[in-house]
Order: sequence, then structure tokens, then C-alpha cells
Amino acid sequence: MLRFSFLRIPVAVHWSFALIGILVLGVYEPGEVAGWIVGVFLAVLFHELGHALTARAFGAHPVKITLFGLGGVTTYPANTPLTPGRRFLIAASGSAVGMTLGGLLYLSRNTEPVADLFPFGRALVSGFVVAGLLWGALNWLPILPLDGGNMAWHALEAVTPRYALRIAKGLTIATAAVVAFVAISLWDNTFGAVFVAIIAMQGIRIPEPGAKPKPRQRSSPAAEADLLSIFDQPKEQREQPHER
Repeated sequence: MLRFSFLRIPVAVHWSFALIGILVLGVYEPGEVAGWIVGVFLAVLFHELGHALTARAFGAHPVKITLFGLGGVTTYPANTPLTPGRRFLIAASGSAVGMTLGGLLYLSRNTEPVADLFPFGRALVSGFVVAGLLWGALNWLPILPLDGGNMAWHALEAVTPRYALRIAKGLTIATAAVVAFVAISLWDNTFGAVFVAIIAMQGIRIPEPGAKPKPRQRSSPAAEADLLSIFDQPKEQREQPHER
């Protein structure tokens, strides 16, 4: 993993992040693919910084960011004393930052400074707009563990704390089913339907607050670095992932 610190927040980048370049193979030249990856990287990073900086402002510590092939996740101790309203704001802040910056870049796409960029720069802007604006908007769908699912969960906590997660999981299943149906019937996009189903399966695995984690064998350092290992950590070690 590549590791660095930004605004005093540790950031880890899994090698699988580079796989997003597959999405534009055949569309861009090799140099432009690199620009696309950089643009998506910056968009995902700023998205997660929205979560991380908001969480830190509310007293969460330590806050960490991990970027990987499916997006990113911001983690902080689950026992951080936060009201449902603050958890809602933390969940909402990532996509809010991404859509704001992505929207500004989209509006400026035809201006002279952007239009005159080299192909690498134009591909960078395109990658940032897609990841920041479009994926940011989709991330607000009420599907756990996406931002929208977490927002629904924490909004429900203010009304019915005991059943909030159960209702959010039901909303996750219903929304994922609708999105998968639309993806297949209208867009003939089986991959999109499967992708949404995988995300929803991760969401319904979220344990109930206060539930004891299942015992597990001590994993090796290599296993801890695995792409999906972040979803298997006990709740005491993580906050719900804000996934892109």
C-alpha cells in the first residue's frame, strides 16, 4: 500500500485503486488513462476528506482514510460520542464536497483554461467530474453502506433508535432491488445490477449496535491488507464505511 498523510490525516492507497483505469481502456490513449486515474483519485480523496474533516471537527480521533478499487472508506473509533445528527452530517459531507467540486469543474469545462489543457489534463478533469459529481450523487442513494444508507440510518436514529438500522437495511434491500431492475430492464446493464447487489450485501451485514463481534482467528498482515478486509473488522475497530 501507498501511505501518506494529508491535513494530518493518514491516507492509505491500495494497489487495486489503479484498476479503475480499466473503465476507460479503449476510450483514452495510455497517457490520458493516467490522467483519468489521477482525476478519480483526487475526487475520491476529497470525498473522503469531507467525511474525515467533519468527523474530526466533531471530536473523532483517530481518523483514517483508505482508498481501494471500489472507492474509499473513512474510519474512526465506533465508540466516539456522536449524536445521530452529527453522524448524519458526517455521512452527507463526503458526497457534498465531491459534488460541489465536481460540479464546479463541470461548469468550467468549456472555459479557456480547461479547454486548453493537454489531453492528460482534460482526462483528469473528466475523471474528477465523473467520480465527484456523478458517483457522488449515486452515493446518496439510501443503500447501506453508501453515504445515503448511512444518512437514512442516522436520520431514523433520531426517531426510532431501536429499529433504525433494521429499517435502513429494509430500505437498502428495496432500493437495491429497484436500481438493479432499472439497470437490467432499461439499460441492459447486468454488471451494474450485480455491483449494486454486492454493495447491498455488505450493508445488510452491518451488525446491530451493541452486538458482540463473532470470534475470529488472528489474521496475518497480508490478510489485513486485502481489498475486502476492511468490511470484516469488528465494529469496535471501525465506523460504517462511506464507500464510493
